Amino acid sequence: MNILVDLDDTLYPEKQYIYQGFWGVAQFFKNKYGLDSVDVYLKLIAIFRDGSRRVFDDFLTEGNIIEDPASIVDIYRKTKRKLSLYNDVLSNLQILRALGNRLILLTNGDSETQRKKIDILKVDMYFDDIYILDDYGKEYWKPSILVFEKVYNKYKGSLRNYLFVGNGQEDLEFAKSLGIRFVFIDRKNSVRKVEIRNEHGVCVVKNLKEIVKMINK
Repeated sequence: MNILVDLDDTLYPEKQYIYQGFWGVAQFFKNKYGLDSVDVYLKLIAIFRDGSRRVFDDFLTEGNIIEDPASIVDIYRKTKRKLSLYNDVLSNLQILRALGNRLILLTNGDSETQRKKIDILKVDMYFDDIYILDDYGKEYWKPSILVFEKVYNKYKGSLRNYLFVGNGQEDLEFAKSLGIRFVFIDRKNSVRKVEIRNEHGVCVVKNLKEIVKMINK
């Protein structure tokens, strides 16, 4: 089985990355403007939870602060993180490999950012291939299926031998476009909310252990 796997909120809690970045930004506003870092941090989280797609722009506008949003994004990205995998991940990636499956990581997002996440989490050794889709251009980001040509040219075989594990709408659409099985991993407190109740053939699991059981039936 060729198992395609998403990264954010599939292997680790993405809010770890986001909130630690917010704390780095809050420290910047404390140092430059004398603002209370906790207040800034909580405000950023509140804006994020309200569904803003431009958290820093909205924060600057609400606070009447003149800063280049791009520079704040840069501070956010350069903030050092301590990320940790979900408890079920390492042992079950090892089991899946031991059972003879190929593991292929597919992740959207800024190339440098995603590479740093992978380095911090130290998961590269568990995957046969890693595709940071931004390396190929935005047109390769899921739900685009362009990258699958690269995967398929390498491993070939029937599409029945491909499985995608993810948690985003883009992951679902990617799998549906290819006609491969999609396993939705329902992590608590994940950033993305996907409506899958009416999606035919989608398997829902809570963790990778359930995927091991499913494949090993």
